[in-house]
Amino acid sequence: MSKFFSTLKQMGIEQYGISILFDDETVSVSVLPKSNAKDKALQSLKPLTLRGNVTEVDEKFFQILQKPLEQTKALFRNTVAFEKSLKETEQKTQQAKKKKESTAKKATELKQLLKEKGFNPMQDHKKATDLATAILKIDPEHKEAKKVIDDMKAYDNPQLFN
Repeated sequence: MSKFFSTLKQMGIEQYGISILFDDETVSVSVLPKSNAKDKALQSLKPLTLRGNVTEVDEKFFQILQKPLEQTKALFRNTVAFEKSLKETEQKTQQAKKKKESTAKKATELKQLLKEKGFNPMQDHKKATDLATAILKIDPEHKEAKKVIDDMKAYDNPQLFN
């Protein structure tokens, strides 16, 4: 008895659709490799079909299928890797967008605080410093936040005479 399934498994593709049709001494075998990738183009693959007498197909089945299945396996692997990379990039882009939006919101808050008519650096320097610190946690290179923290240091420990 041959090792049909073991050999098929060694081809490296996890799922196949197989159809076998016997007509007297002739056999037709269609093998359709399937992928877990979401790419719809992979779903339009046509099956590999072998026709011949039973003995010929028995002897040469894997020999004939090996190269096309190796190419298919590489295509599946590349597609899955691309989809994974695409998803990771999309997540990074969403994180960057959220970071930018959050920084902009806090920067607007800080600007409004500093422009308020009632803003008193002696009393409100802690609030301004806290907002600037929150901005720097999101974006450590934010120039305006750095400037506010630097400017507000004078109000932390005010001294009349140096």
